Amino acid sequence: CNLGGLEGKRVLIVDDNHTNLRILKTQLEQWKLLPLLASSGREALALLAREEPFDLVITDMQMPGMDGIELAQTIQRQQASVPIMLLSSIGDESRKKYPNLFCAIVTKPIKQQQLCKLIQQQFKQHSTEVVWEEAKPKQLLSEAFAQQHPLHILVAEDNLVNQKLIIRILNKLGYQPEVVGNGEEVLDKLSQQFYEVILMDIQMPTMDGLQATRRIRQQSWAQPLIIAMTANAMQGDREMCLQAGMDDYISKPLKLEELIVMLEKIATKAKALKV
Repeated sequence: CNLGGLEGKRVLIVDDNHTNLRILKTQLEQWKLLPLLASSGREALALLAREEPFDLVITDMQMPGMDGIELAQTIQRQQASVPIMLLSSIGDESRKKYPNLFCAIVTKPIKQQQLCKLIQQQFKQHSTEVVWEEAKPKQLLSEAFAQQHPLHILVAEDNLVNQKLIIRILNKLGYQPEVVGNGEEVLDKLSQQFYEVILMDIQMPTMDGLQATRRIRQQSWAQPLIIAMTANAMQGDREMCLQAGMDDYISKPLKLEELIVMLEKIATKAKALKV
């Protein structure tokens, strides 16, 4: 099995059978992936909420309390971008009933080569490297973008993985953003200098993005444009962000084209505010 270039990918394995968990964990570790284990749907959801983002979820179908279908539906509502692979028994009709819920449905017992091939396919499809660097037109990543749309950007995001990802994209567009990890640090930064735009995560410790935005809007200093970043793309989220005083909304994980369109809008608006 050749999973070269995919070392360190984070995989959540969910199964109430501890023997199955141990076998899958050993297999994935041999392929230099990083497996985390959960023995129930509830435990899996707790890990998803607490840990850094996962690149793949592999879940068993038959589990007490919450089965693989219920778990997948909950994950899809909360983190729609995470691919989910279902381990099922022979004769399972899940593929017909839920065609868009799983990236793959594998009949147990799993053959090692089959599992390797499926994991390889999923990481290729969902790799940010592929999506942002190879599959996208090169002109989208031109550093000249920042020259055409100059902006002083502050990123408020507490997750280190997300921080690195956002900085990397903005750097490729020619920006040199500053980064903070919570709302209080945003206020400290704004008291020292002006930023045309703040990319503001909603859920942060100490002071979240909504609280920080309300505090900013109460100040007499020059007002930045504030763009909400949230993984919870629910219907009411946009209204909640706008009510707090935010100017716009972008969902995570950030998609390059959406971010570019957003930055163009912001730059045009910022320029108009200066005139």
